[in-house]
Amino acid sequence: MSSSKIDESTVYDLVGLGFGPANLAIAGAIVERCNSTPPGSSQIKRALFVEKHDRFRWHPGMLLPDARMQISFMKDLATLRNPQSPITFLSYLHSQDRLVSFINRGSTIPSRKEYADYLAWAAQYVQNHGIDILYGHEVIALSRGRKNSTIDIRCRNLVTGDQRVFRARDVVISPGGSARIPESLSPISEHPFVVHSSVYATSIELVLESFRASPDRPLRIAIIGSGQSATEVTLDIRDRLSAIPSTYSHEIDMIIRKGSLKPSDDSPLVNEIFNPSSTDVWFNLSSERARASTFKEYRTTNYGVVNPRTLEIINEIMYNQKLDDDIAKRQCSASSTYPRINIRCYSSILSTSLCSSVSLATDRSKTQNVDKPISIITQNVVSRAISEVKYDAVICATGYQRSSWINLLKESDIGRTLGLHTGSCSAQLVPVNGRYPRQVDSAELSTPPDSPILPLIEENHIPAPLYISRNYRLLPIKFGKPDSATSPFEPRVYLQGVEEATHGLSDTLLSVISVRAGEVVDDICRGRVEKIWMAESKL
Repeated sequence: MSSSKIDESTVYDLVGLGFGPANLAIAGAIVERCNSTPPGSSQIKRALFVEKHDRFRWHPGMLLPDARMQISFMKDLATLRNPQSPITFLSYLHSQDRLVSFINRGSTIPSRKEYADYLAWAAQYVQNHGIDILYGHEVIALSRGRKNSTIDIRCRNLVTGDQRVFRARDVVISPGGSARIPESLSPISEHPFVVHSSVYATSIELVLESFRASPDRPLRIAIIGSGQSATEVTLDIRDRLSAIPSTYSHEIDMIIRKGSLKPSDDSPLVNEIFNPSSTDVWFNLSSERARASTFKEYRTTNYGVVNPRTLEIINEIMYNQKLDDDIAKRQCSASSTYPRINIRCYSSILSTSLCSSVSLATDRSKTQNVDKPISIITQNVVSRAISEVKYDAVICATGYQRSSWINLLKESDIGRTLGLHTGSCSAQLVPVNGRYPRQVDSAELSTPPDSPILPLIEENHIPAPLYISRNYRLLPIKFGKPDSATSPFEPRVYLQGVEEATHGLSDTLLSVISVRAGEVVDDICRGRVEKIWMAESKL
């Protein structure tokens, strides 16, 4: 829908902040419910989603050639919730007349390119079936609406700067992740030849184009990270560098703290941690300590690990490098000039800096003639040896941070209702089970002694507790005694994709988005008004 046709006078039943896979699944569940429930039943009749991209996009920076998904196609937007949904991956294949061809591939794992196209197809489908989507806008503020019955969402057009305000009875926040740059890399992070993996595919050619202006010079590229993204980027940039002529081999250094790249554990029994039923188990764990222990146990399924198939590819490449070296040495011939991959194990980055002649300006023309402008000093954590290597470019495959939603809430008057205030530097999600009466004793809501509920007016270094329900709703806190003259805050705020600590490892992944979307939509449609009186304190 054109943004000009989206009416600000409408009071939306639901406004979604962000329109990635999580909120796309929500939109699909809304459409399904409207088509399957009888007239007069509880439905979300008007829904709007606000997205900063100018069209639907899913990780465009990592849409690398031949990159594959890490999950079955059946873990899509809908299948685990409703196999008959019109937005399943199979429905997409059927609509594109590729169902038989996909079956003949002999694999249940689609390419990343195909999965991204599936998501874009589903986004268009829900838009064609009554969901409003406002592309090219970012949400800049939230505030209470009239009589505490709605939330005002202020958005800004990223092209024109114009602002618009929409009203919603409920809000679902799906912030996604933003690039995480470790502090040791901050001195070089603004350099045009330092790229985060989240924008790698859309940025790297501009970087390499600068190097093509100085042919026959061997390049040295650093890849920071030891996970799937780091390994995929390493393989991809090796192919790209092979097209840049050089008398000597280009070098690609993977800088990792571990002793080696580690395989991800995707064995069937271990994969049960990503089952929808595991969300209940995780949420109901007795303490924060138990959740941390479980997270540590299953960390190797997702963090800092590499798919075994990808590991085999990079291992074969490095083996062939050794073979080529041995052949050249025995025959007294020149070594291969194909780009080389080196894995610098046990390397901890102490500092990074730019050469004195390099400016932080983003104009690539000012840096293209500087020989290896980026310095990285590392220490071997085993031998304690310190070394400095200079690089032409650095790719940071250093993961994502998911905290933008905290700033959005704490700067609004809604944040105070949930337990945040402007001085809160961070937040800790605290799971709350069941449905509570208007007033409860604070002891009833305490978690076990090893994970105490923190005071609401905390020092800046202490995370503010935010209470969250099993169905992903942030629960309001009432200060003081109930006052019949006080209008309760009626809108509900839901959160998606950042509850790993309370809802399990699958929360930031695609594994449970179909089931989770159904749970959120069902909870909204039940129309429950939960009054949680969790603490007594004067404002």
